[in-house]
Formats: sequence, C-alpha cells, structure tokens
Amino acid sequence: MTIEEQIPRTGDERVRRPLSANEEFLYAFDRGNDVGVFGPRMIVTAGWRIHGQLDMTIVQLALNDVVARHEALRTSIIRDTDAPHARVYPPSPVHLTVVDLPSAAGQADRERLAHEFLNEVDRTGRLAATEMPLLQATLGRFDDDDAVLVLVASHLVSDGWSMHVIMRDFTICYATRRGLPAPGLPAMRQYGEYADWQQQAGHSESAGIAREYWQTKLAGGHILTLPTDQPRRLDVPPVYSVYRFLFDRELADATTSLAKSLNSSSFMVLYTCFNLFLYRRTGVRDIVSPIITAGRTEPGFDHTVGALFNFLPIRTDLSGCGSFADLVHRTRAALLEAYSYELPFNEIIAQSEPELMRGPTMNVNSVVTAFQVSQFPSEPEAEGFGDICCTALRRRVTSSVDTGEIPDGNLWDFDLDPAGDVVGLVKFNSLDFDESTIIAMVDEYRELLRASLKSPNSALPR
Repeated sequence: MTIEEQIPRTGDERVRRPLSANEEFLYAFDRGNDVGVFGPRMIVTAGWRIHGQLDMTIVQLALNDVVARHEALRTSIIRDTDAPHARVYPPSPVHLTVVDLPSAAGQADRERLAHEFLNEVDRTGRLAATEMPLLQATLGRFDDDDAVLVLVASHLVSDGWSMHVIMRDFTICYATRRGLPAPGLPAMRQYGEYADWQQQAGHSESAGIAREYWQTKLAGGHILTLPTDQPRRLDVPPVYSVYRFLFDRELADATTSLAKSLNSSSFMVLYTCFNLFLYRRTGVRDIVSPIITAGRTEPGFDHTVGALFNFLPIRTDLSGCGSFADLVHRTRAALLEAYSYELPFNEIIAQSEPELMRGPTMNVNSVVTAFQVSQFPSEPEAEGFGDICCTALRRRVTSSVDTGEIPDGNLWDFDLDPAGDVVGLVKFNSLDFDESTIIAMVDEYRELLRASLKSPNSALPR
C-alpha cells in the first residue's frame, strides 16, 4: 500500500470546530502574536541521530506526508471574542533546512555536537502560530551516513509525546517511499475527534462524579507558588532558560528500588521528594502542586498528534507523616485518586473555589511550578525502518540560556534515561529567577532525595 493510500483524506478542511479543553487552556495565555502561546517561541523541540544514507528528496516528501496525515499540524486557532474556534488548512510543504556539521569530529565529539546542535535549533527556532504547517525540520549532516534531525512544532498543536509520534510516522513514510520494508502507519484519530470526544465525555455520568470529587478535594486548598528573585515584568517578553542536570546511576537505582518496595513508580518517589522540597522551601504542609500528564486517558488517541497534555493539581497533606516511606504511600494514594478522576484542568479549576488560585504564597512576584516525568509512546529507543536507524537525543545535559517558552511559571521535568541515569531539567523565565537560584534548588532537591532514599523510614527532615 502506498503512503497516499494510507494517509486519510479529510473533507472540507476549512470547516471550523470548537476548541478542545486544552486549546481553551492555552488560549487563556494569549498575549498577541509576538509573545505568549501565539508567539513564535512557543515551540516544542526534539532531536534524533540518524545513521544511514538519506535521500533528501524523500526526506522532504516524508515530512510532507506527516503533515498531510495529522490535521493538528495545519490547524490554526482563530481569535473570536464571541466564539474562538479552530480551523484546519490544506497540507503544505514542511520547511526543511540542511546544514553541515564538522565531519572530522570523532564519535564522542559528534554526540556532544549533536546535542549542541539540538540546543542551537531550540534557541533560534521561531514558528508563528499563523504559519502553516506548524512543523519545521532542520537536518545537520556530519557525513553521508551520520546526521541529526531536529523537529520543531508549535506547542499549540503538539506536545512531547506527539513529537515521537511525528518521528515514528516520518520513518515509516520515508521507508515506504523508498520501497523498503516498513510497517503500515497505525490507525489513528485526528485531534478534532479528540476535541469532540472531550465535549461528549464532559456530559457523561463519570464526568459529573469527577467534578464532585475535585470540588471536595480542592476545597480550602491553594496552589503553591515559589517567590521569584526579581519583580515580575509582564509587560516584556519572557526569556526562558533551561538548566539541565544528571542524577547518577546509584541515585536512579535507589529510586527504582524504593519504588518497587513500596508498590509505587519512580515518578511517585520523585514527586514525593518534590513535595517535601516544597514544604522545606515554604513551610506549607497542605500542598497543592500541579503535575503534567500525557492526557491520553481515552484508548485510541495514542497515535494522535496534538496538545493533549493535561495539568492535574495534586493535593497532599504532609501532616502526620512520620517518614519518607509514609509520605510516598500518601502521595501514591493522592496520585491514583487524581488519575481515576482526571478531567481537563479548566474543568477542575471551574469546580474549585476562587481562593485556589489566590493562596497565601501566591502574589504578583511568585510562580507556579509544575512537575513531570517525560512520557513517550511505547516505541523502541533505537528505531529504524528500511535503511536508516534513528535514536532519540534524550540524554540532554547541556543547559541553555534561551529556549522555547512555556505558558508561564517553572517546569521540573525528569526523564528516566534507558542508560540507567535520571536526566532532569528546570525550565524557568530568566527575568524571574537567577540561574544560581535554580541550581541551588536542584542541589537541595538532590540531597533531600539522597537522604530520603538512604533512610526512608527515618523521621522526615524538618
């Protein structure tokens, strides 16, 4: 079957549709065309090392195939004070840039240069929300058999999970167009179907029960914030930076070991320590802090490209917890409850009291800090179809002073690296925080995690 036969053909691509709950959430951060979620720096960037000779004509066609397959990559949110909506446009070619990288570099240097190249594309990437398609590609070539492909997509239409879906589909389309063995493209549902499903699910009995849960769960609670180093300037564009760090194999293994012994996941242990870190920073025991989930709670949307990620405000009270192990159990229970009642963040906030967003730690010079462990589709780390092999550049440890933006606040993100380490980052607005403050936070968190893992049954540190 040809690629053209595998890619679904849509009907009238200029018909408007209502926004999904996720799009409504992002729309709330509209600050015009030059900054904010509609600005050119609201991007998601991901990179892969590619081994094997590339046919550049086929690379372009395969990228175009991905845009034709996924409507989200050619969808624009139309501002309308009465009824903002989304509109899908016809497919158009992906802008592909090819640059030369140092061919004389050895393999160790090439790996470092590949990550530096990825950071550079992230630093210089610009993609306006009105620019179709909302996907760009930059290919850096060491030689004919070794290259780095960096994909940049607008955060309005993509998330971390989606970037890996895009790359998998690219490799299938590339191999198929080359006439080489490759699996067929998996059945998928368009992002517009996800928006429709969200609307219908919102009227279900289970959604009503979930609303009651969140109304009760968050009653009297306040989302915790951290004070900034500098007075916040909302009248100037943010300058987001990323501080990257590595937790060694010993610390990663200890995290996994404790998680197994407590019938938990590594994420639950890492997030428990984050709550403990927030308590030490603020003195607040009744903690409400958001995590980011993949948002793919409905079977059938695993292969969908779009902004499906979700925020869940997790409430955990440290009162009465005698040890870190106790706190892991309490955090695990809070997370499992929240997962079972997951709703779009906008709907959760709608059920809560206004004071949720006006707590004692929240003021004009403080920000919300979200926490996540990166989630990816269940694909092999080294993937190749036909005559190329692609490996995701996940072990990123080089910090950057300028990177793609997030809607607001800080983001702590951990990736459980297949090599056995934990790779982490903190993304922050450098107009709000000094890098030295972020580094001190990470160092404090690391030592707190190390102490907690070493003596999980000892009394919690004050």
